[in-house]
Amino acid sequence: MSARPLLSLVIPVYNEAESVDDLVGEIGEAIPALPGPAEVILIDDGSTDGSWERISAAMSGRPWLRAIRFLGNQGQTAAISAGIDAASGELIGFMDADLQNDPRDLAALIEPLIEGRADVVCGWRARRKDKALSRVLPSVFANWLIRIFLDLRLHDLGCTLKVFRRAYLEDVSLLGEMHRFIPAYARAQGARIVEMEVSHRERRFGESKYGLTRIYKVLIDLVTVKMLNTYGTKPAYFFGKIGIFFAAFGSLALAIVAWRVLILGRTEATPMVFIMLLLFTASLICFMSGLLAEINIRVLHATAGTRPFKVVDRIGFDRRGEGEEG
Repeated sequence: MSARPLLSLVIPVYNEAESVDDLVGEIGEAIPALPGPAEVILIDDGSTDGSWERISAAMSGRPWLRAIRFLGNQGQTAAISAGIDAASGELIGFMDADLQNDPRDLAALIEPLIEGRADVVCGWRARRKDKALSRVLPSVFANWLIRIFLDLRLHDLGCTLKVFRRAYLEDVSLLGEMHRFIPAYARAQGARIVEMEVSHRERRFGESKYGLTRIYKVLIDLVTVKMLNTYGTKPAYFFGKIGIFFAAFGSLALAIVAWRVLILGRTEATPMVFIMLLLFTASLICFMSGLLAEINIRVLHATAGTRPFKVVDRIGFDRRGEGEEG
C-alpha cells in the first residue's frame, strides 16, 4: 500500500445535493481500474441545498474520500485552488460534480502521464450534451479566441476533466476565473499537453451553477494570462513596449511641429501640438506603470501569498494511507 496516492481527484461542488450519492458511487466503481491508489477531494463551494450533509454521509466506508467546505460561495477557481492545496497525489485531476463527466475516463487520461508521454492531459467533449445556443456555441467561440490569443491548440479548455503532473500546479496562483487557463500556465513552464476525447452526458439534475454569466470575466482573465505568461516576471517590458510605441509617435509629432515652425515658419496653432503632448504623456504613464508593476511583482515574489477562500470544515484527511485503493 502506497502512503501517497497516485491520483488526487479534485471536484468542486455547489448545490449538487441530488448528484452527490451517484457521483461518489460512480467514482468508487472507477477507482479499481486506475493504475494506482487514489484520493477524491470534494470541495463544497458554500452550498445551501444540503450538499455538505450528503457529502458527510458519503464518507462512511470510503477511506479514499476527503471533503472541504467553504464558509460561502467563492467560485469554481477558488474551489480548485483549495483542492490543489489539499492534494497529496503525484497526479492531480479535476472533474465536475454534475455527473456529466464520466469517472471511467480517468484511467485513459492517466495513461499518457504514467507512460511519460505527457505532463498534462485535457479532456475534449467532442460530442457535448448541452444546449447548443446557450452553452455549446459560446464555448466554441471562447475556445477559438483562446487558441488564437494564447496559441494553445486545444479544442475544449472549458472541459473540467483534466489530469496534471503535480509539479505543474504547485506554484500556480489562481484568481478570478483562471482555472480554465491552468493548461496555459503549465505550457509556459514547458509541460507537454495531450488532448483526449472523453464522454459527456446530459445533466440529470438541476441547472449549471457555473454558467455563461462569467464570460466577461473570462475575457479579462484571458488578457491577464497572456500578460503573466509572457511578462510575468518582467512587467516593465510589457509596459515599456507600449511606452516606446507612444514615444515614437510623439517624436514624429514633435518633428512635424518643428518642421512647421523652423522650416516653414508657420506659428499658428495646430492640433499636432496637442497630439504630441498627449502621446508623450501616455508614454510617461506607461513607463511609470511598468516601474510600479515591476516593484509589485518583486514584492509579491518576496512575500507569502494569501488565498481567496475560507475553509470551515475538513473531513477525511486524517485517514490518508488507509485503504486508498478503494
